[in-house]
Amino acid sequence: MVSKAGLVMIAAASVFALPSAGAQAAWRQVYADREVRVLFDTASATLSSPGVWTTVTSWDYTRPRFLENKKSYTRLVERVHIRCSPVRVKRVRSTVYGANNAIVRDEGEVDIRDQAAMAWDQPRRATAAASAFNSVCNVLARKPVKKATTRTSSGTR
Repeated sequence: MVSKAGLVMIAAASVFALPSAGAQAAWRQVYADREVRVLFDTASATLSSPGVWTTVTSWDYTRPRFLENKKSYTRLVERVHIRCSPVRVKRVRSTVYGANNAIVRDEGEVDIRDQAAMAWDQPRRATAAASAFNSVCNVLARKPVKKATTRTSSGTR
């Protein structure tokens, strides 16, 4: 039996979960082909330093892909630092999901001290990654700036 307080909480949650009429969808498709669909979380994008954005993308594959341990996955969600002129990325966290969105592997976030030493990768030309990250940069160019909060190496704020 549901208590009166429980019903009030459910009703309040459903009201706050509704998007406002003028709000833009947080996840925006930035690339799609026969093999992959890439979504970009516009709500979580933050300017972490001048010219460098921290972004989250979701890569949904039409066919299973396999890790080196032979486990399959169909979704990759990654946090990336991105510079847009020219496009360069640092992949700082990746999580892969299999059937029913079960986590197959979560690499965890690269320590902030190690991120500074990481190389900026250029996505290979004429690939899904190059197209997707170029589209992300086009979206970011029109996005109002939201500064990132500072994190310590332990991940706390």
